[in-house]
Amino acid sequence: MGGSSELQAALLAAVDAVFASEQVPQVQRLVDQPSHTYAKDEVEAAAELLDGAAAALGLTLRRIPDPTGRFADHRIYSTPATEEDGEALALVGHIDTVFPRSLGFLKFVREPADGDVIRGPGVLDMKSGLTVILFALRAVKEVDPERFERLKVRLVCVSDEEVGSPSSARVVYDELAAKTSAAMVFEAGRAEDRIVTRRKGGGSFTVTASGRAAHAGNDHRAGRNAIHALALLIPRIEALTDYERGVTVNVGLIEGGTAKNTVPDRASCTIDTRFETAADAEAVSQALRALAVDPFAEVMSMPAKLKDVTFEVSGGVTRPPMESTPATQRLRELYERHAAAVGLQVGEAPLQGGGSDANLLAAQGVPCIDGLGPAGRYYHRVEEWSSLGSLRRRTQALALFLALEDPGSIRD
Repeated sequence: MGGSSELQAALLAAVDAVFASEQVPQVQRLVDQPSHTYAKDEVEAAAELLDGAAAALGLTLRRIPDPTGRFADHRIYSTPATEEDGEALALVGHIDTVFPRSLGFLKFVREPADGDVIRGPGVLDMKSGLTVILFALRAVKEVDPERFERLKVRLVCVSDEEVGSPSSARVVYDELAAKTSAAMVFEAGRAEDRIVTRRKGGGSFTVTASGRAAHAGNDHRAGRNAIHALALLIPRIEALTDYERGVTVNVGLIEGGTAKNTVPDRASCTIDTRFETAADAEAVSQALRALAVDPFAEVMSMPAKLKDVTFEVSGGVTRPPMESTPATQRLRELYERHAAAVGLQVGEAPLQGGGSDANLLAAQGVPCIDGLGPAGRYYHRVEEWSSLGSLRRRTQALALFLALEDPGSIRD
């Protein structure tokens, strides 16, 4: 291949040549195979479609079972030059969706038949993003096979992202972080093609109050009402919210008691927490556990017998925050050169409230950028749609990046 301009033109042409005839049908096959996270066999069937496409590219497959057996196997597909314990660029996605069959949202639809909009379960979040990776790698292999043979890339596809990656966080990302030079995550594209460099972290906690049961009519005095005690503690829990720091603590569920004529001996609440920094994640965790030790320190008036009620806190941080670093910004700037070259807008997205697997790698020091899938709207809703024009450009941008950049130089 001649100069870089000739190489760029050839890569763009390679993506264009198979976009309508092969990439869009690949998206359709993936979308038409339902893959709700907890429908393990269906997620496996969708992942097997990826297995075939990856094998056709000459990628090697490593399957990683979920130790609990709840989820389908996670996958890592590696290029020929990637050594088992060697450092490589990670291109990250997930095959599971939030749509069970019972919703009736099951099929890929293009509107109109030759239009730009495609709909279907996971078409935006994030099955089309997986095809960005596959077809960008294919373009590099076809146009510059010598470059492809030198590429050190892992395509990471997990099966539990939509429920917080409880399995893959441990059996995939904890191992992968140390041998990942940088990570690019192909979740849905954001407004104006902005690149995601920061995401809030999140945690889930349960506070359980234990009191003493008694008959409400015959022996009320002997009871220790766990619901009453928990109700007094909840304002202190909610007061941990600090909007200026980006910390929110939300009591979203509460339950307790067995009958209206029984003093309840047990009550619990489930708490969603969000934070922007690792320091605040730790601070929130410590504050909640401290409340359980001294629950009524700031309660001005309460029945003395409620002091016999005890509290326990369980749970913890489920996804650490994704914080931007200088290496993250270098990665974004390298990618954006090629995004701009294919007509995508450039720039940094605002802080995102939801998490992704970028959080897990970034928290372990891996430079990550996210939101590299095609644009669209309404992910997690049955109105979900994605743009084919955006899908084409995202595939071209990644092909240029893989062919022309050295991700191994990014990490500090």
